[in-house]
Amino acid sequence: MNLTSRGRGRGRIASVTRIRGFAKIALLAGVGMPSAPPVSAAFDGQEPPRIADFEQDIRFLLELYCLDCHSGGEGAVAGVDLDRFRSEDDVLRDRSIWSQVFHKVEADQMPPPDRADRPTDEEQAQLLVWIEDIAARPDPRLGARDPGKPVLRRMTRLEYNNAIRDLFGLQTDVFMFSDRLPVNKGYFRPDAHRMGEQILTTTREFGAKYPVLLPSAGLPPDNRAEHGYRNRGDALNVSPLLLENYVNLARQIVDSPNLPEQSPAFRALVADPNAPSLPHREAVPVVTAARDLAPHRNVGHQAEGSAIPQEQFRREIASAFETSHGGVFDAETSSLVLPTGSGLSVAFGPDGGRSLQLTGDADLWLASFTTAEESSGSTLLTNHTKGEKRFTIRFKVQDEPSSEGPTALGVVVLGRALAGGVVAITAHVRGGASTTLEHTVAEGPGGNTFFSFQAPPGETIEALTVDGTRFTGDYVLLDDIAFLTPPHTVGSQPEPEADPRPSAEPTPMAEKRSEARDRLEEFLPRAFRRPVRAAEIERFLAIFDEAAVAGADFPSAMRSVLAGVLASPSFLYLAEPWQPDRPAVRPLDDHELASRLAFFLWASTPDDLLLELADRGMLTDPDTLEAQTLRMLDDPRIRELGESFATQWLRLDGLYTAKPDRQQFKRFYAGPQGKDTLHGAMLIEALLLFETVLVENRSILEFVDADYTWVNGRLRALYGLDEPSSPVSPGDAEGDGMSNRERPEQGDPNKTWRRVRLPDRTRGGYPTMAGPLVVTSLPTRTSPVKRGAWLLETILNRPPAEPKIAFALEEDAPATEQPETIRQRFEQHRSQPACFSCHNRLDPPGFALEAFDPIGAWRETDGGLPVDASGSWDGRPFDGTAGFKQALLEDREALVRGFVEHLLSYAIGRELEVYDRPAVAEIVAAAAEEDSRLRRVVVEIVKSYPFRHVRNTRFDQAEEP
Repeated sequence: MNLTSRGRGRGRIASVTRIRGFAKIALLAGVGMPSAPPVSAAFDGQEPPRIADFEQDIRFLLELYCLDCHSGGEGAVAGVDLDRFRSEDDVLRDRSIWSQVFHKVEADQMPPPDRADRPTDEEQAQLLVWIEDIAARPDPRLGARDPGKPVLRRMTRLEYNNAIRDLFGLQTDVFMFSDRLPVNKGYFRPDAHRMGEQILTTTREFGAKYPVLLPSAGLPPDNRAEHGYRNRGDALNVSPLLLENYVNLARQIVDSPNLPEQSPAFRALVADPNAPSLPHREAVPVVTAARDLAPHRNVGHQAEGSAIPQEQFRREIASAFETSHGGVFDAETSSLVLPTGSGLSVAFGPDGGRSLQLTGDADLWLASFTTAEESSGSTLLTNHTKGEKRFTIRFKVQDEPSSEGPTALGVVVLGRALAGGVVAITAHVRGGASTTLEHTVAEGPGGNTFFSFQAPPGETIEALTVDGTRFTGDYVLLDDIAFLTPPHTVGSQPEPEADPRPSAEPTPMAEKRSEARDRLEEFLPRAFRRPVRAAEIERFLAIFDEAAVAGADFPSAMRSVLAGVLASPSFLYLAEPWQPDRPAVRPLDDHELASRLAFFLWASTPDDLLLELADRGMLTDPDTLEAQTLRMLDDPRIRELGESFATQWLRLDGLYTAKPDRQQFKRFYAGPQGKDTLHGAMLIEALLLFETVLVENRSILEFVDADYTWVNGRLRALYGLDEPSSPVSPGDAEGDGMSNRERPEQGDPNKTWRRVRLPDRTRGGYPTMAGPLVVTSLPTRTSPVKRGAWLLETILNRPPAEPKIAFALEEDAPATEQPETIRQRFEQHRSQPACFSCHNRLDPPGFALEAFDPIGAWRETDGGLPVDASGSWDGRPFDGTAGFKQALLEDREALVRGFVEHLLSYAIGRELEVYDRPAVAEIVAAAAEEDSRLRRVVVEIVKSYPFRHVRNTRFDQAEEP
């Protein structure tokens, strides 16, 4: 064996790259397994190395290069003790550490690159191929490939919300939470298989309220696994307090007064079998009231005769909101048409238990207009039919007697560009009286005007008639509608409607219990995502019995039962339990596979079709499984793969916490108080790239190097891209979820997104996109280390080790005689022996991205000196961002493998281990046959061995096969 060191140049890297290729081929062919045929055609015609013998070859290499540092038990460097492996049997009993060894050797980090005695190319290749072979071996104690320990985990907060939403067929979230991206997704149509070249979309202010079932409810955020995802079983801790939260939240859900209106499925579950089957109203959209009137402070006029001055109304509304008898309708929602006679519900008060019903006598429209400046949010209320500017809106407080409405109303009418004139609003009081206010609304935002009305004592306002027939333009725009209601009486309920038919004989409780059983027999399998046993149904019927004995009626008893279901471990937990009559490794059954598939792709419960196929035992058929995966990729719920997986993968869930310095980077901020930041635009750009690759089934390599990106007006300016050759025409927008009739007449360059071809490879892909560049910067400067670490972890899935010594650039350090760039200051640090090993890998990508400033704009200089973006990556020299991306792409397999490992880990909810390496290699190879397209990657993950199998081990013994 040649023990001398070899040159470190490009030839060596090419050799190792060929070795990596052989390792993959060897795995796929089964090298090292008892019946595997030999593989001979690898290494560009060279003979592949034999699979090394541990005691004869590998142990010798360890003693030569590794054991000086990595021996001695707990005293070993980094806690990695390789001396304990004296035979191959020792290795097979504990293979976990060898994945880390593989990564370090493959990345040329171990032995340290500055060490004089280093292994030759052949020795390094021998070790890597041996580890790949060990990874592919069947576990001797299992008698089969190891699919990983079983994962018992609860739902994440996002998954819980989505499961409740889909179980009851809701059109809104259950509660507000930060995992829900503040992006209008009306454009997202995955079944079209095309994104178009232009779309319309907006973001709401981060943290702003949006329509939900329970505005004041929620769950605490989930922890995130290190170098992983929120759905990792080892990160989803459970405490007694959290379990108590689940119980309380389940009760709030079933007791919500809005749930029966919004969910026909829930109504059917709780309806009293003795009650007459009266027709139910269709579910109406629900929005959440706000506390503040006209928070943009851009309403400069008040209609003469207004009952309450704007500032006084603002104070009264804020106070009334806290006591549940007032609020402001300022909906943040996508374009929505409210047909004549229908309307929407405005939930208000801290508990969200009251709501104001708005019903129009004409088609109304919730939309955004770029020709007006909203007094709050970005959505307003107007006539839907062009030119029909006279309409009436009726009001009713839902939990008060039917004759009561608001006692006071305030309305903001918006001025519009090139449109103005008289607007008259009439308030109709319950007793028949009315009051009309008129104002000449000027053109533009300077015309925004406040109207207010107050009912006489003891009366309420039933309706407002808006008359914009003397206002030019085709639409009259209402923004904030503020309302005060009579003092709320706790526990008040609407008067029951009289039943015109003869009353029926009461149904005996025994028959009602039988009815409850029938409903549970249908509902529980959907809630628990599997067949249920008779004993399980009896446990929940016991809740029904207890409530009935206490005097509860049928609906109340069923609500108690459903609260128990939603707090049950069978609903909250995802589990693939031990089956004592099965082998040590078993395939998932159909229902377990349905759950894995649904929570992977939709972050939600399986739909009826998946459960039906599971009931029939068809989902484990490979062809059916692939067909269902492709169907689910076309469903709008696949948005969660971008919003949950992609945002965590790219670390963009921390984007809004990045705060570039306001003085240095003024163009990052705009609008009143600088609240209109570039955070939302950067998030949308990143999301649109992921969705484009997903919807159009493009190669995942576009995540690194795409020849296009999506920009709005502000990002176009930030990137220095040329303006479009023709003005943006909203009528050309595709996939925005709006008809031509619904779309605002003029395009807003910041709400209109175009797919643009990039002039060169300086940009394109996530490494050079503004969002990741901002996330990996500090408020006042770039951070090559953060950017390098982000690329190693995110793109290659090879996160760097923790630093051995602390280091920070002192911002207030005395100025040197000579100006320095950030790179020069870091070069001094990386030259230290203790730091060189990691920085040798960290710094090249960080330095390559130094041509972008902390907000992602291109720059030529840093600290008054030219930016140096050159370096070397895996022996390939580069100069500039485009050259660095080319160096990355020369090892295409490493890029695909990194993404596959991330997505597979997310799909199965656990960290990948060394025994998962064969599955990763199989997925990479299969995807390569279709140019590594994203949909093929997803399908291959779903068909992979670890996704479809589980180690059949009790959870309390899961550490050992």
